[in-house]
Amino acid sequence: MPHTPKPGLSGSKRVKRVDQVVNGIKRWIVQTHQKVGGKLPQEAALIEQMGVGRGTVREALTALQVQGLVTVTTGPNGGATLTQPSYVQCLEAVSNFLYFQPVDIATLYALRRAVEPELAANVALRLTEADLADLDALIGLSHPAHGGSEDWNERREADLLFHDRLADACSSPMLALFCRLLNDIIRRVIVVRNAQESFDRFDDEIVHSHTALMDAFRARDADRARALMQEHMAHAEALALEAESRVDRSSLLISPGD
Repeated sequence: MPHTPKPGLSGSKRVKRVDQVVNGIKRWIVQTHQKVGGKLPQEAALIEQMGVGRGTVREALTALQVQGLVTVTTGPNGGATLTQPSYVQCLEAVSNFLYFQPVDIATLYALRRAVEPELAANVALRLTEADLADLDALIGLSHPAHGGSEDWNERREADLLFHDRLADACSSPMLALFCRLLNDIIRRVIVVRNAQESFDRFDDEIVHSHTALMDAFRARDADRARALMQEHMAHAEALALEAESRVDRSSLLISPGD
């Protein structure tokens, strides 16, 4: 019978003891190919295997629970059960960091140009009729002439939801995660920063590019979808930069009397 690694301390002695326990458990999860729904060893076993006190183990389990990796229950059948961290937890961590960091459009779109075309190619053969109908509806909501809102933020939300729906259909969790993170950075930082009353060419570009993508999706043409998304990202970047230049930053300042 093959030897199964046990959880053990991991990391430098300069790392806090509880963090060593957390890292040791994470390493054990990877090395033993644990799955969501699996159980960590009981508290007594963790104490023995890691050579730490009960308080340290409990603090480590609390940290893992905050990170979304386990849920801890009490009682005879209790213990720590492995869970899948949610996308929202991942997004919140990234967003909180970026609130205090400069987010430049050129870098953001360089990343989008790398991943969005691959996303389009990935989903071209996977989108269902229900998915396509949902995407069609979002195209309409992204332009006031097609039933979309007069509000800039709501139209941009429809645009980003179009890309979110593509990520939802993606067969690669990593690719989907990166695409959704970039969408949400745009949603939480760029759209809010560049809100304006009207920008017809932006709206027109979204409808034109998304409609062309829909034709490729319905034709199940992955190569065409990839090429169209590359063009779309280039046009969207140029318009996003223009939108940035159109905003009067002085009007965003809060006056002392407000």
